[in-house]
Amino acid sequence: MCLKFVALLAFAVGCAHGQTEVPHYSLLDNLNEKLSHENLDDRVVLGKPAKKYVPIVAGAEFLLKHLESAPEFKKDRIWSRLAYTRPFSTIAFREKDNPSTHVVFVRLPDGSLKADMHLDGNGPQKLFPHLDEFIFHKLTFKNNNQDRMNANLKRQFIRDQKGPQQLPITQRERTLLYVHETLGFQPIVSAVSSSMFRHYIHEVAGKTQRRYEPTLNSLAGSLARHVIRNSIEFGVASWRQEDTRYKPSGEQGAMRRLRYAIVQVFVVPTPTGREFAYARFAGIVGTMAISDAWHPWRERTYAPNYARRATLGLFLDPVLRSMLTEFGPDLKRVFHLHK
Repeated sequence: MCLKFVALLAFAVGCAHGQTEVPHYSLLDNLNEKLSHENLDDRVVLGKPAKKYVPIVAGAEFLLKHLESAPEFKKDRIWSRLAYTRPFSTIAFREKDNPSTHVVFVRLPDGSLKADMHLDGNGPQKLFPHLDEFIFHKLTFKNNNQDRMNANLKRQFIRDQKGPQQLPITQRERTLLYVHETLGFQPIVSAVSSSMFRHYIHEVAGKTQRRYEPTLNSLAGSLARHVIRNSIEFGVASWRQEDTRYKPSGEQGAMRRLRYAIVQVFVVPTPTGREFAYARFAGIVGTMAISDAWHPWRERTYAPNYARRATLGLFLDPVLRSMLTEFGPDLKRVFHLHK
């Protein structure tokens, strides 16, 4: 029922946007603006646009060599190319930033290179938001809104000049972040994984499941608490204009990075400076209070362990997320989780 409601909601939103918004920019306009900003418009020539992409009629070989050495682009893995007609002869590069320029090259049997370009809303490092975007398009039968894409492009150009830390989060970015972190794949996968882990620990390993909630109840409770916390955090952050996103420091030195990771748990940027993260901790405390009074997913009533919940909710959860944001890329390199 919940998934059907989300699908209908997405379809209604898509139809509403389609009725009220008049496009001013095309995909070709945005790609030409992107090439001009990168000083590539004199070497790469675009052709007549298709429905979802624009072919490259000149400069494909040059662009391929350029993207192979461009640090802001990432090469698609083989499993990302299985949807193409020639997955093994296809080479694709996707921009890491948002919006993400996606360029697909196909080496034809005669040795020539065929290429086309399009724009996505999220780069390859944002797997779950990218999947959310793909499913939204399938549900609404619509492609990316190129007016919004153009606005995102202009913001990206400003970030290139001023740096990512100097721009505040917009209300649209905040709303999309809330949707992705509340209704997207990541929270659902996380809740399912947590429920299955608890089921294994209590029933299979510890033989103590009779003292705990059934797996489905645990899953429902995890999703409900997640929605409550994100909703409270979203509301308070919108009211106070807080940017509650976890960001890497870009610093050098383990101690400086560790200090930054801990500090950003409690202090967030606002238009007037850096202030205490009221929204983040209002969401954590509010979720504890609401779930104590309203918990239809529980079969048993029991007194909650407030000390343990405060430790996990007020300290371990935000600190762990901040640490993973700061040191996660280093762990991936150590365990060879990416190229």
